[in-house]
Amino acid sequence: MALVQALMANGGEVGGKRLLSEAGARRALELVVEGDDLVLGLPTRYGMGYGLNNPAAPLGPNPNTIYWGGWGGSLIVVDLDARTTWSFVMNRMVSTLMGDPRTLRLGMAVAGALAG
Repeated sequence: MALVQALMANGGEVGGKRLLSEAGARRALELVVEGDDLVLGLPTRYGMGYGLNNPAAPLGPNPNTIYWGGWGGSLIVVDLDARTTWSFVMNRMVSTLMGDPRTLRLGMAVAGALAG
């Protein structure tokens, strides 16, 4: 999953092949919807096909970060500033609405490494 999303992190190019322009990749950062998520009860921001980094719940140290999660705690985070992608997909789901503690620990470790 991270390899597929590396296309977005690297401005539309991965493995020496350009599939999307840099401008096309950056369109994912354009704010489309902002407000309180009525299910999660949290402020959310969505761009073109992705969640956007949010000061209320940051998923990366850089502002140009996009993400998407799945039921049970899976998560993909794409940092367009650091040109980095990370993902967590488990083989044993947890039954929480707000994610998996393993995902949180991994995200904090990656964010710490990116911050220096």
